[in-house]
Amino acid sequence: MSSTSLPSTGPIVVGIDGSPESLIALRWALGEAGRTGADVEVVHCWQVKTLRDVAFGTSHELETGSLCMLDNEVKAALRPLASSPTVRTASVHGNAATVLVERSSGASMLVLGTHGKTTLRDVLLGQVATACRKNAHCPIVMVDADGTVTRQEPKARAFAAH
Repeated sequence: MSSTSLPSTGPIVVGIDGSPESLIALRWALGEAGRTGADVEVVHCWQVKTLRDVAFGTSHELETGSLCMLDNEVKAALRPLASSPTVRTASVHGNAATVLVERSSGASMLVLGTHGKTTLRDVLLGQVATACRKNAHCPIVMVDADGTVTRQEPKARAFAAH
């Protein structure tokens, strides 16, 4: 896909989860930011969901793990670039779909990596992408593991008259 025209001057928001697919999406978003001059906001959402999460530790430990993962993924994605865009990171306690939809307000685009539907975890992650595609306030770019890019414009919303 060639360079995408941005409808606003807001940042490119990228949701990551530590998967190889989210790193591919982050690298694509950084390349797009380099072409367009946009800033990049990299967001990782975390919350206690499973017994493994509870066993892993406290909220502080989960947040620390999130911050470390964010730092590692951003450094890995920036390493091959000759020049890097302005990048901000956010480790957010909360539901990923809700947080990413909120962050899409004012963003030039929301970028997500896609996962194959092979495990329960992947099906749940697919629900995040589905919710974002349905509710985001900006264009959504989905990047497959092979680098295939799919862009979707935001859905028109009906507003109730008061």
